[in-house]
Amino acid sequence: MTAMHCHFTGRNFISKSLSTFLPLLSIVQTQAMAVTIHNALPSLNALKSKSIIRNRPESRRVSANSVRCCQVATSDKQSITVSNGNDSLEICRVLNGMWQTSGGWGRIDRDDAVDAMLRYADAGLTTFDMADHYGPAEDLYGIFINRVRRERPPEFLDKVRGLTKWVPPPVKMTSSIVRESIDVSRRRMDVPCLDMLQFHWWDYSNPGYLDALNHLTDLKEEGKIKTVALTNFDTERLRIILENGIPVVSNQVQHSVVDMRPQQKMAELCQLTGVKLITYGTVMGGLLSEKFLDTNLSIPFAGPPLNTPSLQKYKRVQRPSIYY
Repeated sequence: MTAMHCHFTGRNFISKSLSTFLPLLSIVQTQAMAVTIHNALPSLNALKSKSIIRNRPESRRVSANSVRCCQVATSDKQSITVSNGNDSLEICRVLNGMWQTSGGWGRIDRDDAVDAMLRYADAGLTTFDMADHYGPAEDLYGIFINRVRRERPPEFLDKVRGLTKWVPPPVKMTSSIVRESIDVSRRRMDVPCLDMLQFHWWDYSNPGYLDALNHLTDLKEEGKIKTVALTNFDTERLRIILENGIPVVSNQVQHSVVDMRPQQKMAELCQLTGVKLITYGTVMGGLLSEKFLDTNLSIPFAGPPLNTPSLQKYKRVQRPSIYY
């Protein structure tokens, strides 16, 4: 893994929003190339109110030369470029997560949410992470990107990235199902090409995830997706995907100083193949902040209320039962 150095152009923004968490981000930097912050940053409160025919490589065992993914840090250390063959994408090392738009955090005011996204982008945090099932997240990004097109110079637009996820039910993955789903995200985000499509699969006993990823690779070659990636895949399935010659560039998984499951097996495979880890839950929804210092979370009502889905989720991380 490549170290993650957090350096931003908006100095005041850091002191108000990220100063508490930067030491924690430094601790996990040796395992992740980028982290996703969903609802730990105060100024995101507004988001609470987030056919081409080709020859495929034959299946093969993973070796050090199996996948030619790489990353190159830019000189200012604020962004990183992930690449696989001819595919490349420059993203920020800290991503703006939009999970909090999916419900459970209260009513979302559309205009306030988009204003907040613009403030983040102006501060140098120009990469946004969302999903097809995060409520109106993709729609908000579509409104946001159109405001960027109207109100910011072209060179600013070139820095903005929208990373989304596709989380389908484990049904038969036909080309038409995959294409229609990706077209929906493209329309909602109002972009001709998705910067990154991160794929999730619920049931590993159903090998249809390989069909889906092959169809996604076809769409990439058609120019509808720039990079294909994974989210929440375990080490065994990641190895199978790579052995089938599918060019994924990253896998987004949960990782923090409390939850270090990816270090058991996933990190070793990623180091071997060049696939990069994007991590979420790095500050556990805010649990790893001064607000919760000296709080015994096992005692009801002993500290600040765990009144968001993320705080409740990451409280359970103390006893994780699933291993990567």
